[in-house]
Amino acid sequence: MVASTNGVVNSSSSAAAAGTANGVISNGAINVAANKTLPEGKYTVVGIDIDTTGRRLIDEIVQLAAYTPIDHFEQYIMPYMNLNPAARQRHQVRVISIGFYRMLKSMQTYKIIKSKSEIAALKDFLDWLEALKAKDAASQGVILVYHEERKFIPYMILESLKKYNLLDRFLNTVKSFANGLNLAKANVNESLQHYTLRKLAKVLSATPKTNEVNNNTANGETNSNSNANNNATSDGQSPQKNKNASTQERELFDGNASVRAKLAYEVALQLSNQSQQDNKVPPVPIDSPAALDSLLSALKPYAQPIECDLNELQTQNENLERQNSFRPVFLNYFKTTLYHRVRAVKFRIILAEQGYDLQTLNAVWSEKQKDGLVEVLQVMEELKPEDKTELADLFDSYFDPAKTTIKPIVKNNNRRRNRRGVRNTKNDGSNSARPGSGEHGAGGDKQIASGGQLPDSTTKSPSPQNGDIGKPQRGKRNPRSRNNSLKTQLQSPVAATNNTTMATAAN
Repeated sequence: MVASTNGVVNSSSSAAAAGTANGVISNGAINVAANKTLPEGKYTVVGIDIDTTGRRLIDEIVQLAAYTPIDHFEQYIMPYMNLNPAARQRHQVRVISIGFYRMLKSMQTYKIIKSKSEIAALKDFLDWLEALKAKDAASQGVILVYHEERKFIPYMILESLKKYNLLDRFLNTVKSFANGLNLAKANVNESLQHYTLRKLAKVLSATPKTNEVNNNTANGETNSNSNANNNATSDGQSPQKNKNASTQERELFDGNASVRAKLAYEVALQLSNQSQQDNKVPPVPIDSPAALDSLLSALKPYAQPIECDLNELQTQNENLERQNSFRPVFLNYFKTTLYHRVRAVKFRIILAEQGYDLQTLNAVWSEKQKDGLVEVLQVMEELKPEDKTELADLFDSYFDPAKTTIKPIVKNNNRRRNRRGVRNTKNDGSNSARPGSGEHGAGGDKQIASGGQLPDSTTKSPSPQNGDIGKPQRGKRNPRSRNNSLKTQLQSPVAATNNTTMATAAN
């Protein structure tokens, strides 16, 4: 269970806590119309992303990365737990054990990755943020820009900092988190189904090229000079170019947190300066101070004080505690199929977000029995009518000691098993067609027929000798029988010679 006790969280405003409890952030997204807004001033914008062992708050950070045009930070962290299969597939990193040591290994290059402990990596990250802020004396703090559909990165970073009492030092430098996904949804004109970093980078890829062409023509660079330079550099350096191109393709793997942190910053920067390119105003260079001011102005409506994130994190931890209280009720769901496990997780999330736990529902049942449970479930619009009936029966059977807890109904799908049996019967039809045979398909249990014991058809064994029927075959060779066979082979030429001499003498 993730601890949620922290002095900063408890000092947060009660208004924001009430807003989160009423389901304002039930989907994990930042609500722009919050009670608190970020104070006016100059801030340093930093792109950030993480790789984790899973998508739960009890998981751990594997890689922490941050990016600015001036500098970037990247550090792998050695977790205490292993990455789940989905995380291994996405990040292409796995935990291996060599002797008594656990290490991170890249599944792309098959090399060991240098890593640090979580506390050492977080201290290095704080040192990097403080040095970055010190470079700009007018900066009031740092705004960390991330990009994801469901808010998860701020929660994981704050939980890790709380574990090692580094949150106060973090709050002195970082003033807010901002989700670049909200900026993308508000500024991208095209109707995109998914606002992923890869998709947005492809859509906005033409913008830097246009600026580059305009800058080149403004500086008086001609196409002939550029072609000449390209030809000059390509003479004798094509292998190096190919090597750099392959390295660049390998670096653009979006399963890496450092790549996503850079993309989060660049996508937000291009989106914030896209309005100037739509007008007839001359485009502003993407790395100019004016472009950075536009980025800060575009992100401010989506940036909240970090106390709001801490308040939301406390609400998430309370929801987790309420969800875990329902584990005994849905224990049979998790022992069946994936379909019922997903349904159990959905039910627990809905009940926890509505503010109910097992003890609260037990009090309702003690007062009004099943009718009270029906009244509580009828208000939840996220549940279907059949789901409400199922949950009412489930909790009623759990709270009533005279009843047995209802188990989910699992339909046995025997079609695949039957097809396998038919296929194996066709392949081994000779054995199954024997009269009196008790064999049911290949690999099935062999039974003793009435006429005697049949040999196992799945193993290759020598045919039994006379008088050996019904005796088990020995797994070890008899050395005496081997010596006798050798003697017979050695004596056979002598016996043949003697027989030939006797026949000649008789003639």
